[in-house]
Amino acid sequence: MSNKIIQADYWDKKIDIEVPGDTVIGEIPNPPVLQDPEKAIREAIAKPIGAPPLAELAKKARNGRVTIGFDDPSRPGKPRQMIIPIIIEELLKAGVKEENIYLLCGSGNHCKWTAPQLRAYLGPAIYDRFAPAGSASRVLNHDCHDPENLVYMGTSSLGDYVEYNRALQDSELFIYTGTVVVSNWGGMTGTGVIIGFPSTRSMTSTHGFPVVGHPDSCHGDQHTMMYRSHKEAIMAQIEKFTGKRVFYVDVVPSAGGAPAGVFAGYSPEINQPTWKFAESIYHMEVPQADVLIYGVPRYSLYGETSNPLIALAAACAPVRMWVNKPLLREGGVVIALAHCDGTMDDRSHPSYAEILDLYRNCFNMQELSIYEEEFMHREDLIFKYRYGYAYAPVHGFWLMYESEYALNHANKIIMAGVPGMDNPLAQVQVSGTGGPGSARDVGCTPAKNFAEAMKIAEKIVGKNPRVMACPSFWTRVRPRFYVK
Repeated sequence: MSNKIIQADYWDKKIDIEVPGDTVIGEIPNPPVLQDPEKAIREAIAKPIGAPPLAELAKKARNGRVTIGFDDPSRPGKPRQMIIPIIIEELLKAGVKEENIYLLCGSGNHCKWTAPQLRAYLGPAIYDRFAPAGSASRVLNHDCHDPENLVYMGTSSLGDYVEYNRALQDSELFIYTGTVVVSNWGGMTGTGVIIGFPSTRSMTSTHGFPVVGHPDSCHGDQHTMMYRSHKEAIMAQIEKFTGKRVFYVDVVPSAGGAPAGVFAGYSPEINQPTWKFAESIYHMEVPQADVLIYGVPRYSLYGETSNPLIALAAACAPVRMWVNKPLLREGGVVIALAHCDGTMDDRSHPSYAEILDLYRNCFNMQELSIYEEEFMHREDLIFKYRYGYAYAPVHGFWLMYESEYALNHANKIIMAGVPGMDNPLAQVQVSGTGGPGSARDVGCTPAKNFAEAMKIAEKIVGKNPRVMACPSFWTRVRPRFYVK
């Protein structure tokens, strides 16, 4: 069978790559969007799942504080710009005073977001209304290292340390607007309070190696995965401690964040109907592959993929997103089209280089995890997080842990197109340490280009491998792979 040319994401452009003619293209059509999303949002909050209508809850909370939590800008902003104004309108109609309404960004261990970033994300109308000129803004970032605004809430039924933002306790009503998409973190996202508002200590209960690295977390079935069970146990403990329930308004998005579905209510009651809908629009049946090919754009969830830890996560995360049986057969090969030149921005990711240095002296991620405690208490790194818009000190550990499954399951993970000597596709970058070495540092094999990577793969899997290519995995709606 003759080969074919496909276009794939690579850094800040699309490039042509030549793949076998029978390559499976792991992409789905953009799901249909709601024709009247405003109507759907209003209907969802009027008839929520397992909860009273939002109007009733708002009336009971009208004399107190109401907090609207929301996914941070690593998720699409369009749903927030649609949902939050409708929620505010409902609160005001019920008698809640506007000065008692706060907007709280669920940034977890991500960076805090600057005022211009939040303004662009929420939209100028809402942002300027709640953050007028001056210092008394009611648009707030969560701070996972702020002892004054974190409350210990006990331990969950699974032994999780539950320490969360004080707003969950102090608010008469806490509303969260989130996003449900396919993810290596839990199979499907959702229940965003758990990831958005913990302390760093609490975050280890879901993101630490014993959970993330456990085989029961290394697949995409949210109904059975260990990671998801910890999220639900923590949600239950928060509500037990506070005596109040979080009201969710979640969007299942199509391209660009346009809502394909809207669901409101309490968790876990909201989960199954939301997941069922998400599964129906994201479902794709594929054969198990010998070679998986992924395009890697310049920006991933956590920053530029020139950073080897971010490039590694972009290459490894999809390997965990499977249902029924592994997407990549054991001993197969991953080819990621990654412009990884070794650049680590010390302002945005000040702990990453040290974490990578420590990993060079560890046999595995479990050994690396012993250094977590030190980084949780590093005052220099905490200062940069709290006041310099850097990622939290331990965040780099999570990226390493989530990648170990793919590193062990695959024979090789090849980064194709890394900058190096005589590479016209990607010249050596002065700011980085060089692509080939950076790829090797995180356990990957560097290649100048895709053709060279494919030759390396064929030496391992043979001349006629089963190939699946996801050329725009990180820039399109992600499929839910059911592996036949």
